Amino acid sequence: MIDQTSSRIEKQETALRRQNRRRYAFQRMLEATDRVLWRLEEMNRDGVKTVPGPVRAELREVAENMPNHVREPLRDGGQVQDTLDSLFEVQERLFRWRFPDWEDIEPDVEHQGEPGAYDYAG
Repeated sequence: MIDQTSSRIEKQETALRRQNRRRYAFQRMLEATDRVLWRLEEMNRDGVKTVPGPVRAELREVAENMPNHVREPLRDGGQVQDTLDSLFEVQERLFRWRFPDWEDIEPDVEHQGEPGAYDYAG
């Protein structure tokens, strides 16, 4: 009886861990891309032109946990700006994968204040 109960508890715990890994996968991938974007932006600001080897290795590590269609645009072997641009594309695909109806739209300045227009001025 105790063995059966322990076995059921263990199966439920395993299922819960699996469910949580899936649930938080997007958040982990987003945080990882943000971390690398931050480093690349600092390098770009400091005038570094070529992505150093350790950063390329980190990029590959971050990308290996992503679905193929999300990581596909990543370019990690060249210029800092090219890598930055490609990682922004990866991040956009990550959002579209998690939120299929997500749209990256800019505020409509011409129609500011109208219903449906974004007003960031407050």
